[in-house]
Amino acid sequence: MSIFKFQKSIQLLNFFALKEGGSINKLKALKLMWATERLHLRTHGMTIVNDDFFAMKYGPVPSFTKDMAEGCNTLSDEESVYRNEYLATVSDYTFKSLKSFDDLYFSNNAINSLERAFDEFGKYTGFELADITHLYPEWSKFSHLIPKVMSRADMNYLDFFSDPKDLHFKIFDQDQESLVYMKDLFVEQCNFNDAIYSI
Repeated sequence: MSIFKFQKSIQLLNFFALKEGGSINKLKALKLMWATERLHLRTHGMTIVNDDFFAMKYGPVPSFTKDMAEGCNTLSDEESVYRNEYLATVSDYTFKSLKSFDDLYFSNNAINSLERAFDEFGKYTGFELADITHLYPEWSKFSHLIPKVMSRADMNYLDFFSDPKDLHFKIFDQDQESLVYMKDLFVEQCNFNDAIYSI
């Protein structure tokens, strides 16, 4: 797995706030990030932000990006300065954009995934998106534990390559040959990065 890039995380949040008209509900933004990462992983064999996802009551939560959205005091000085240049907290549940989206850190494929995810899911509320995420195996495998036994569980990106048994959204449709190839590509990339970072 590659190292988390806070600039990408903040710009992704900024992108969705601008798409929403300038400000966005935090829950909605985090679920849109799940949709973006799920789509990009399945179509390009890699994540965009490289965050750690947790399964929680209201669906998948990208841990570090949640911190960026909230502007919490655990951010480093560098992260805090960059975050406050682009985002401002409106309330406990909402943040707003302060500057235009900077695409410097994104490939054309990543921007396309951002656009497609918002086009597909932007019409839903945060709670509606939470319900949608509950359909997918990366979260549903923990449904019997959350919140009955634990408040959160580590999610595995490999589960993003699995499909739900019932109704799902066609944006994630992919032929099995391509899906297997992208999964193998992701695993190979993770193994390569683990080897590099262990040197």
